[in-house]
Amino acid sequence: MPTGTHDISSLLTVKFQSAEDFGLDDLAAVLQADLAAHNAAVEEGIREMAEITTDTDGVYGTSSNGEMLEVDEYGLAPTQKPEVGELVAWPLRLFQFNIGWTAKYLQVATPADLAQAQLDAETAHKRAIMRDIKRAIYGSANYSYRDHLIDNRVLGIKRFVNADGANIPSGPNGETFDGATHTHYDANNGWLASALLASINDVLEHGHGAAIRTAINVADETAVRALSGFVAYPDPRIIYRQTDTPGKTLDISRLDNRAIGVFGGSEIWTKSWALDNYPFSWDAGDPRKPLKFRQRAQTTLQGLRIAFQNADYPLYAKDMEAEFGVGVNDRTNGAVLYVGGSSYTDPVIS
Repeated sequence: MPTGTHDISSLLTVKFQSAEDFGLDDLAAVLQADLAAHNAAVEEGIREMAEITTDTDGVYGTSSNGEMLEVDEYGLAPTQKPEVGELVAWPLRLFQFNIGWTAKYLQVATPADLAQAQLDAETAHKRAIMRDIKRAIYGSANYSYRDHLIDNRVLGIKRFVNADGANIPSGPNGETFDGATHTHYDANNGWLASALLASINDVLEHGHGAAIRTAINVADETAVRALSGFVAYPDPRIIYRQTDTPGKTLDISRLDNRAIGVFGGSEIWTKSWALDNYPFSWDAGDPRKPLKFRQRAQTTLQGLRIAFQNADYPLYAKDMEAEFGVGVNDRTNGAVLYVGGSSYTDPVIS
């Protein structure tokens, strides 16, 4: 087993030795390994909400709206055709993070300095992904996107069900929905139990019932706990009587990423990415994820990568790139409730 292997945490401790003295080849190997670990961790985090794909578009939902027709012994029921699903698409965008330095800086820069530059790029990468995920969740209007990195085709990027007139698959019991009026972007002026329950039911009534979750901002936790029908998970620091049978307990280690209880059959989670006054419900147990995360088909172009390094003395530059885009995948597996007014308002996400 190899011993004494450097990782990026060890680089951060090297603050009194230049990168050249440390060994640029060793430094590059450590940074490349850390980049691979970063991409693996990011991909794992994405999969909670999104399916990762290299496709440009696909068909969302098909309905089985046929009826069994009674006939006599000479009868023959008419042929019934399945209802065709609607097309959804996902954008692909190019993001860059550039690092530059002079030759003199490189001579005196420590491994810690160069490691921190890569950590900054990785942080920016995660921030850009989360920004795109939030825009895909909370934006309510469909839009067109020119796929300029591939073939310049204009793609129709859809949102969750938003009364745009598109066909909506029938429910598990044959329920039908009017595509011109049915929406999963609801609003209520203030926190109201019936409003949040209706938003959760927007997801449930389409057959998404495996493990519905509702993500809220930490600032909204007190308001949600006060709703009639909310059942809180108990605090593990409380000593229970022998007759008590506590089930799942409250996670006290992370305030902005934990399940706090159950409401309307949905487990309520505080999430660091959730927006204040915008609870979002989805079925986390359904293999049809709410979103799709699109990336390049070529594996060498996936994730955060070093696109090029330029050494033109006395200036040096390194360009780190990531190509990805996020869009709605299953239009019925997601619903947002805006509690800041009587009509839904798209939040500003920067």
